[in-house]
Amino acid sequence: MPDLSFKDLASREALVEWLRSGGPHISVGLMAADAMAYGKAITELEEAGVSLLHFDIMDGVFCPQMTAGPGLVKASKTAMLKDVHLMVADPLAQIPAHLAAGADIVHVHAEGMLHLHRALVALDVPVAGCESGRKVLRSVALNPGTPVSILKPLLRSLEMVTFIAVDPGWSGGAPDVVVADKIAELKVMAGEQGVDPLVAIDGGITISTFPVARAMGAHVIVSGSATFKAGATVKQNLTAMLEAPGN
Repeated sequence: MPDLSFKDLASREALVEWLRSGGPHISVGLMAADAMAYGKAITELEEAGVSLLHFDIMDGVFCPQMTAGPGLVKASKTAMLKDVHLMVADPLAQIPAHLAAGADIVHVHAEGMLHLHRALVALDVPVAGCESGRKVLRSVALNPGTPVSILKPLLRSLEMVTFIAVDPGWSGGAPDVVVADKIAELKVMAGEQGVDPLVAIDGGITISTFPVARAMGAHVIVSGSATFKAGATVKQNLTAMLEAPGN
């Protein structure tokens, strides 16, 4: 598992390069853990060497479920990077509270958002409480049916693109040829602009699909239920994914 050496990274640029190397890095979805034992889950993840703690923030409007908000992000005392995925109807309104809660990485969705560029501008600030002044790492998340072309004017204003393999709030699905094609399209479009954003894949990640996401060139892979799968420890589940044979 990756170690916690990111704590020594003083800038956003250095963090991007750290995520680009030695991966893929697993960002573990805390919402998949026992809600009555989040503290215990965080301890287990840290002991397993996890570097990224993923928060699925759902408001019951953008997607069916309601989960958590900035209160949980702030209350989660951890050395891991706080990776906040805003699956909400109005991300721009919720960004300040999640930044104040200590978000290191923030994903905002392109779908239905009137002012996506403004959201990326709002995220171009230092991480709260980070002594080095390292800025928040900005990601735009794309649902399965959203074309990559929507990002063409924005590629110089973000550090990562997150490809959602399953419609937010619904089960089933996994990284497939559609995701692979969108990643390939992103690389061409980014190359034309002289940029190289990180790639994250989120949704339907299991021991069998992790190698698929890895083969697509993902730098960050989000995993929730597979990490906390019953019958094995968190560390055993993570190791099984990282050591799963490639496709």
